[in-house]
Amino acid sequence: MAVIGFLYRGSLPDGTVFDDSEGVPHEIVTGRSQIMPVLEQNLLEMAVGEERTVQLAAEDAYGPYVEKNVERVPVFMIPQGEDLQEGALIHWTSPNNSKPLVVRIRSIANQVAELDFNHPLAGKDLSYWVKLVGRED
Repeated sequence: MAVIGFLYRGSLPDGTVFDDSEGVPHEIVTGRSQIMPVLEQNLLEMAVGEERTVQLAAEDAYGPYVEKNVERVPVFMIPQGEDLQEGALIHWTSPNNSKPLVVRIRSIANQVAELDFNHPLAGKDLSYWVKLVGRED
C-alpha cells in the first residue's frame, strides 16, 4: 500500500472537462478501490513530478450504459415528485441501498417518471490527465 497524491483533469473524447482537481492534490491509499484500477495502476508506475494522459474505455471507467437500469416510477412515489424536471438529478434511497444514489430524471409523462440509475458517465470513454505530486510507501 502507498499513499499517493496527484492532480487530475477528467474529460470526454470531445474535450469536455467533467472533473478537475483545480490545483488541489487528490490523495488516495492504493489497494482500497478508491479510483478506477487502470488509473491507479498508471499512478503506481509514475515517478513524482511525472505527468501522463490515461485513456479509459467505458468498460474500464464507469462501465457500459445499461438500459435495464432505467425504471418507470409513478411520480407520487418520488419525494417532491410534483417538482421534477427532465434531466434533473435527484437523490434516491430505497430499502435496497443504505446511502442515496444519484439518479437522473430521463423523462416524465402521464405522472410516471423514467429514472436513470446509470452513472452519468456510464458508456463513455474517458481521458484523465494526471500528475503525480507525492508518494509515501
